[in-house]
Amino acid sequence: MYSIFFGILLLISTPIYSLEVIEILGGKASEIPIAIVPFEGFKNTGGQKAHQIISSDLNRTGLFRPLNIGGIANPPSSDININYTKWSAIDAQFIVVGKVESENPISGKIKVTWSLIDIFKEKTVVSMRYVGKKSQYRAIAHKVSDNVYEHLTGSKGIFHTKIAYVKKVNNKKYSLNVADFDGFNSRSILNTTQPIISPRWSPDGEKIAYVSFEKKKPVIYIQNLRTGKRTLLANFKGNNSAPAWSPDSRKLAIVLTYNQNSQIYTINADGSGIKQLMRSNAINTEPSWAPNGEDIYFSSNRGGSPQIYKVNINDDEISRVTYEGKYNLSPSISYDGKLLIFLTNDQGKFKVAIQNLISNQVLKISDGPADESPIFAPNGHLVLFTYKDFGKTTKIGTVSINGLKRLPINVGGSIIQEPTWGPITN
Repeated sequence: MYSIFFGILLLISTPIYSLEVIEILGGKASEIPIAIVPFEGFKNTGGQKAHQIISSDLNRTGLFRPLNIGGIANPPSSDININYTKWSAIDAQFIVVGKVESENPISGKIKVTWSLIDIFKEKTVVSMRYVGKKSQYRAIAHKVSDNVYEHLTGSKGIFHTKIAYVKKVNNKKYSLNVADFDGFNSRSILNTTQPIISPRWSPDGEKIAYVSFEKKKPVIYIQNLRTGKRTLLANFKGNNSAPAWSPDSRKLAIVLTYNQNSQIYTINADGSGIKQLMRSNAINTEPSWAPNGEDIYFSSNRGGSPQIYKVNINDDEISRVTYEGKYNLSPSISYDGKLLIFLTNDQGKFKVAIQNLISNQVLKISDGPADESPIFAPNGHLVLFTYKDFGKTTKIGTVSINGLKRLPINVGGSIIQEPTWGPITN
């Protein structure tokens, strides 16, 4: 995604503080105290400095507690001659140090050298060097965050990934936008006077499927992010909605309304091979494909009120998944298939809930009252969703799966809705 050369000076690949997702959900895990030391050197980067970007990234996860190190004199810029006693005194378990240098003034390239240090064990976990353009400064800082996260949790970091969302202006203009995961570097890939809903990023990172009303009814398009070309996927009789990609990006589950009720179908990404997945008098909608490529989770009122169900596409076997709460909808599955997120009506407030699919334990991780569109980050450790800002304007934000951190994503004014999260592509 970014044209950065990654030169590795030292790499210890075994995670030393590995946190299992199931354990995180089981009880609100303690945050790891970590000190992100201001990087020495190169000042002309504009905007946030490297240590501020890294601190913001790690803080958002709910697994780390960046420490205030304002009282530390002469903080280090490398892993040489670390005063472990001084850092232990402020309860730091790990510190990140580094420096930024001008690699080539003519080309504008910079070099970032950094280290992650274990204070308790008094050893360097990893040291690395990144070289890139000055304009890639934020991308390099996000890659530092990714590597810190991976070495301390055993899971891939998602700080270099992208999100997409719909911006609505005065109920007259709509745009589909792509941005860095934290809202920076936003750009529009589609502008229209008709509503856009349900964008979903393909697992290969190349396309986004979405629903458009430009034909005066809901139809599904697929847009190639590299070429900008878009293809009409589904324009069948009635409404065409709720696209969901298969893990191999070759198929989609979609919802069609031929008659009175919405039903789920599968279709090839080129528009061929349409197949009805189940036949029912109930409403079946909001499909979400499991990572095994065989199960699809969906919401249905077949039992009376909306609940989450699962269907196997090979044998059509259907089983109910959610039992806690009388009104559950909008399922999304983590990329390891262990966790389910959905919206639940909790005494009139719609909140994001997360269910451990092994133990069936359920935890409400947002406050409501009108949360919508929850979707997992590609490592399954954060959830992107929409909420009402002071009960009025719709915004997007993230919540950690342990419920400890709920933070907004700033992508400007207007109404921001319908978010989706791109995959880890490198």
